[in-house]
Amino acid sequence: MKNLRKYESSGISNKKLDTYKTDKIENNYYKAYENRYSQVYENGMLWSSKENTPEVLKCVNKYKISKKDKILDLGCGEGRDAIYLLNKEYNVMAVDYSQTVIEKCKELSDNKYNECFKQFDLINEKMNCKFDFIYSIAVLHMFVLEEHRNKFLSFIREHLTEDGICLICVLGDGKQEYVSNIEEAFKKVKRTVMNNNNELEIATTSCKIVNWKNLEKEIKNNNLIIKEKWISTDVPEFEYSMCIVVKKVKKGE
Repeated sequence: MKNLRKYESSGISNKKLDTYKTDKIENNYYKAYENRYSQVYENGMLWSSKENTPEVLKCVNKYKISKKDKILDLGCGEGRDAIYLLNKEYNVMAVDYSQTVIEKCKELSDNKYNECFKQFDLINEKMNCKFDFIYSIAVLHMFVLEEHRNKFLSFIREHLTEDGICLICVLGDGKQEYVSNIEEAFKKVKRTVMNNNNELEIATTSCKIVNWKNLEKEIKNNNLIIKEKWISTDVPEFEYSMCIVVKKVKKGE
C-alpha cells in the first residue's frame, strides 16, 4: 500500500519494542518532528498541503458543532484545518509539540490568530479546560510506544466535555500493520517533501500503523466509546486513513 511510510526506517518487531526502557529513546523519539519542520523551512518549503481535511468539516456539520463550542486541534501541524475554521469564526485552540511549526501557523494566518496557536506536549502536559470537539489528524501513528499511545488517548478522554466528541484520523487501511525503528528517530534520510517535488535530507521521525482490531482495542482500553468508524481516501497526502469518532465512557455505559 502506498504511503504506509515504510521508508521512514527499517522497521522493528513489537517484541523488541517492548524492551525499550531508556529515557533517551522513550522521551525523545517523537520530538524528531521538530527537527523535520526546521529542516524543511530552512529550504523555503512547507511540509504539508494547505488543503483542509474534509473529514473535519464532515464532523462539524454532522455533529452540529457550533461556533460557540470549544474546539481543540490536537497536533495541528501547519494549521491548515485550524486556520480554515478560525476564518469561519469557530472557537479553536490549536496545539503542537513543535514550536517551529506553531510559529509557522502564525505566519500562515497572517498573525491574526496568534493567541489560538500554542506549543504543547500532550504526553507530559495537561490543560485546565475541556472541549466540545477535539480532532487529531495524522498524529496517533507518530507515537510508537504503548505508553505514549495510551497517554494520547487518555488526554482526549480527560479533555472532552461530558457530551464532547473526538475525531481521530490515522494512517492505515485497517488491515496492514507496521512499526518503525525508534532508535533511528532523528537520523537524516533523503525524502521527497510532500508539498514539493524537491528531495531533502530530513529527520526520520517515527510511525506505528495498526489494524482496526488493535485500534479499537486501544480506544476501548482507554475508556472511550466508538460512535462511528470508516476508511477515508480524502485526507490530504494519504492514500488511506482510518477515521474514528469517539466519546468518553459515562457512568452506567
